[in-house]
Amino acid sequence: MQNRKYYRVIMAIACFVFAGLNGYRVYTGNYSTMDLILLVVFLVFGAIYLFLIFKKDKPE
Repeated sequence: MQNRKYYRVIMAIACFVFAGLNGYRVYTGNYSTMDLILLVVFLVFGAIYLFLIFKKDKPE
């Protein structure tokens, strides 16, 4: 399987940027329930991508 590390790094950065934007809306007090849900979703996806970047591959 091909190496997808570059793609995963870009996706992790994008997820954390969008989580930061939603977090800023929550911090300023101008938010809805959807902003909270998206904040959590983007944080979870960013954490998953970080896990995939730093996990050790098992030798076959």
